[in-house]
Amino acid sequence: MGKVMRVYLCGQDWTNSHEEMYLDLPAAPWELVDAMEKLNLTEEADLYVQAEEYYDFDYIQGFIPESMSLSQLNELCATLNSMDEMNRIGFRGLLQSSAFYDRFSLGIDKLMDIAQAKGYYHIAEDISNDTQLGRFLCFNGFVDGVGELPEKVYELLNFEKIGKDYRMAEHGSFADGCYVAPDGEVPHRETHYEICPPEYVVMLDVVNKADMKSHWPLALPAVPEEMDSTLRHIGAASWDEAVCICTDCQIPQLMETVTQTGNIATINRFAGILEGVPAEDITKLKAVLEVMHCDDLITASLIAGELDNYMLSENIRNPEDMGRWQLDYMLAKEDQSLVLKHINLYAYGKEVLEQAESSAMSAYGLVDRRDNQPILTATQSSSQMTMQ
Repeated sequence: MGKVMRVYLCGQDWTNSHEEMYLDLPAAPWELVDAMEKLNLTEEADLYVQAEEYYDFDYIQGFIPESMSLSQLNELCATLNSMDEMNRIGFRGLLQSSAFYDRFSLGIDKLMDIAQAKGYYHIAEDISNDTQLGRFLCFNGFVDGVGELPEKVYELLNFEKIGKDYRMAEHGSFADGCYVAPDGEVPHRETHYEICPPEYVVMLDVVNKADMKSHWPLALPAVPEEMDSTLRHIGAASWDEAVCICTDCQIPQLMETVTQTGNIATINRFAGILEGVPAEDITKLKAVLEVMHCDDLITASLIAGELDNYMLSENIRNPEDMGRWQLDYMLAKEDQSLVLKHINLYAYGKEVLEQAESSAMSAYGLVDRRDNQPILTATQSSSQMTMQ
């Protein structure tokens, strides 16, 4: 999936959430859920969003409403990202026309309506100014009476004025070397915006290896009938003839790993194991996999079965939190206020973390082993679990 923009995210109230991050849009549903977890937020209303960089459609930055939520912005980016070349030209033309003729009503609903308005415009190619438009109109019989004019008289026509008058009358505009004009009223379509977990655990885009054109989505875990149906849809006789591309995963950090695994049985088995992990333990699993730098599904599956060995402190998310927690453990409240005047909490917490072999900081909070043994790498963990 291509990306339209990068956004900066943090909590609206800095006192409740000190976390911040960048996210490329459009993002998959599990990626949005994951972002909220990393920011330690539960309500989208508490989220501050700011577009930082445009990879594509950079001309829309002046049209993005300030109050646009992450789910709204993501839906817009997903719609833009699905456009072919002519749809892009039509969108830009309609957007420019709406901005000029209806500049005070370009809220999120209007912006989405324009983005979804495929078929509600006509495009004339290789026309980039009023003069070219005027000549096109006269040559193609859109202007009465000019067809019978002698050539010398015809060339005296004010094609620029003809083109401008026509463009203004039908609210047209020039976009990417083409003339775009509305074809009827752009309809309003109700769109539901929300960050919520999808029903699947892993989503694959299954592609026929022979032509790399025949695609079909497959939600995992899947039963054999669903997997066989997917092969029929892409025209493949077996999974050896298919490529599985992960487009979303309940653990987003493993999306690339899922794609690289290449074995549908291994992927489906992992999805089944992940489905069996209690919802309240998923964040812990993501944190443990992060600090262990896990990059294979077999090890991830083993770790998923050993989560009772770990604790996750979601309220400790950076060295400063760690330093403050350590002081809470060591000193009475009345002594802390005196010590805090003379200590760099960030530096103190950073050193505590460096010395704590059984603890490691993740984007989701502090990970600790219950038995105070060292946090192992994923390779070490896999070997140890296998021996057990």
